[in-house]
Amino acid sequence: MSLSELEAPSVGDQPGPSFTDEFVCKTSENLFAAIEKCLDNGLGTCLVVEGENRLVGRISLDDIGRAVLDGALLNPSLDKHMATLAHQRHNDTSADKDVLHPVLDPQGKLTGVTIDRSTQLVQVARPDMTHREFRSVLDAFISSWISSKGPYVEKFEGEFRTFVGTQHGIAVSNGTVALHLALVALEVGPGDEVIVPDLTFAATINAVLYCGATPVIVDIDRETWCMSLEGVQRACTPRTKAIIPVHLYGRPAEIGPIAAFAAQRGISVIEDCAEAHGARYNGRPVGQFGDVGSFSFYANKIVTTGEGGMCMTNSAPLAQSLRLLRDHGITPNRSYWHERVGFNYRITNLQAAIGHSQLWRIDGTLARNRRISDLYHTALRDIPGVRLPPPMAAAYEPVVWLACVQVPADKRNAVIAAALEARLEMRPFFHSLSSLPPYEKYARVCPNSAELSATGINLPTSRSVDEHVVERVARVFRDVLS
Repeated sequence: MSLSELEAPSVGDQPGPSFTDEFVCKTSENLFAAIEKCLDNGLGTCLVVEGENRLVGRISLDDIGRAVLDGALLNPSLDKHMATLAHQRHNDTSADKDVLHPVLDPQGKLTGVTIDRSTQLVQVARPDMTHREFRSVLDAFISSWISSKGPYVEKFEGEFRTFVGTQHGIAVSNGTVALHLALVALEVGPGDEVIVPDLTFAATINAVLYCGATPVIVDIDRETWCMSLEGVQRACTPRTKAIIPVHLYGRPAEIGPIAAFAAQRGISVIEDCAEAHGARYNGRPVGQFGDVGSFSFYANKIVTTGEGGMCMTNSAPLAQSLRLLRDHGITPNRSYWHERVGFNYRITNLQAAIGHSQLWRIDGTLARNRRISDLYHTALRDIPGVRLPPPMAAAYEPVVWLACVQVPADKRNAVIAAALEARLEMRPFFHSLSSLPPYEKYARVCPNSAELSATGINLPTSRSVDEHVVERVARVFRDVLS
C-alpha cells in the first residue's frame, strides 16, 4: 500500500496534520511521543526526520525498550538517541524486513511512505496496544496499586458489566478460573454431571474435573459449530447439575432455548464466552443467558489483559459468593476471617488498566475483524476445496474472533506448512475432547466435532492483515489445493 500515492500533503505541508504524521517522528520530539506513535500506527516503528523533513533514520518499540532500560527516559529527546540507534542498526539485517519504507526526494527529504507487507511475518493473532493502554498501565504503575486492589479493577468490572448487560461482573486472573469459580459457586461437585461440547479448548472440561464432577461430552451442530438444544436434551440425566455451552470462534450457541430448558429442569448454565465478546442471540449479548457468563481476556482474545477473565451474573447472592471465593474465602467486613475454602483468583490493577482501555476500543476491533473476514471470504470463496463458515440464522449474531475456513483433512497440514514457509502463521482448530488422552474415559462418538476438528484452519486476524496479506494467504491456498 503506497500512502505516497494518495492525494494528501507531504510531511512538512500545512495547514493540518499530514497523512504521514502517524508514521513519522521529529528529532525535536521525545521518546514518549515515539512510543505512542509506534503503538498507534500498528507497525511498532516510525521514521525519524529533522529540520526540513530530512530523514535521519527510524525508531522501533524494540529500540525504545532497550533505551529505556539504559535510562533514556531521564533525557528522552529523540535527537539524543538517533546516533546510537544508527550504529546499532548498521549491521542489523532485521531492518530490511521493516514494512515501513520512506519515499524521498532527490535532496533526501521525506515526501511519503509505503507500507509493504509482502515478506512480513504475520501471526494468527497479536495484541493491539495503543497509547490508551500505555497511558492507563503507566498510571496504574505510578499509583503503586499493582496488585488486586486499585481503581482500575472496579472500573473494568463496571464497564464490562455494562457492555454485557448484566448486573454484576467479577474480574479474575484468567478465563479458566472464571469457569472453575462459577462451577464452585454453583456447588457443582462429585456425583454431578456437567454437559460440555466435544469441540472446545480443554479449559472447559478441565474446570469440570477440578470440581470432581463428571463431564458429559456432546457433539456439536454442523451449522453453528456449538452444542444444540437437541444434543443437551439427549445428554441430560437426573445427575445433570450444569451445562457449559461454548460460543466457539465467536459463533453463538443455541443459548436461548438451552437456557430455557435448563431453567425448567433446575439445571445451572455457565456460558463459555471466551471467544465471543460482543456476539448476540436474539438481540441479547452472550453472557446474559446463563447463571454465569465466563469471559477470557488472554492475549489473543478480542479484549485482552494479557491474562485475565470475568464472571458475569444477574444474581446478587451468586455474585457475593463469586467474590468471596475469588479472594481466599475471606469475608469482606472482617479481616482475615475465612468463611469457606477459597482461591487466589484475583486480577491485578495493572491488568485491569489494560482491559479498561481495550474495552473502549472494542467496537473498532470487532469491525476490523469483520472486514478482515470479509476480505478472506472474497479472496477464498472460489478456490476449490475451501469451505467458508456456514451462515447463521437470523437469531444468531456472531462476531469474528479468528477468521476461519475448512479444507480437506488430507490437505490441511500441507496448507499450514506452506503458509509458514510464506511467513504466514495459521493454526488448526482445537482437537476434539474425545480424541485427547486425558479425557478418554469420557469420550463419545461425535462425528460433527471430529470432522470440523480435522478440517478447520484459523487464519491471521489482526491489525497486520490488509488486502496484500489476504492475497498472500489466498496464494497459499491456491498453490496447495489446486
